[in-house]
Amino acid sequence: MLVSVWQISFLVSLVAAVVFLGLFVRSRRLYKNLLKKNLQEQNFVYPLYDKVDFAGVKTESGQDQVIIRQLQTLFETDKIYLSPDLTVGSLARDMGIARGTLSRIVNHYFHKNFPALLNQYRINESLHLLTDAASRNWTLEVIGEKCGYRNRQLFHSAFKKETGLTPNRFRKIAGM
Repeated sequence: MLVSVWQISFLVSLVAAVVFLGLFVRSRRLYKNLLKKNLQEQNFVYPLYDKVDFAGVKTESGQDQVIIRQLQTLFETDKIYLSPDLTVGSLARDMGIARGTLSRIVNHYFHKNFPALLNQYRINESLHLLTDAASRNWTLEVIGEKCGYRNRQLFHSAFKKETGLTPNRFRKIAGM
């Protein structure tokens, strides 16, 4: 019984595909383990950002200091960043100051614009929810909405931009 060239090439292709698939699965597993180890070494508490240091801000005027203290209370105690309707204009109106003043203070003292500051708090909140056992069964849409994003797509793109991972991938790596 002669083996044809076609049968030999098919067998070689099949073996090569199986070997490639095995190496691919192994490399993905090693990558996942490496990411898990890195996250565990960072104690897995907000691995992306340190909290904004409102207290360490050295202000140039008393009015700026008052506004920064108000911002600290609003962000850290009241968690205003969870509202999807929050804008620099709406916050300035609620604080009784001009939009330009609030924008200037955020830019000057925190070295980022208001949307970036807002997104930092929202991403930190989402990291907490994605790793918390209490929210393990929540969908990504629910987590995004709880963090102040209007829909899953906005949450997904903001999360991926900041972390380099999708929320679902992050959750899988975190073991949740």
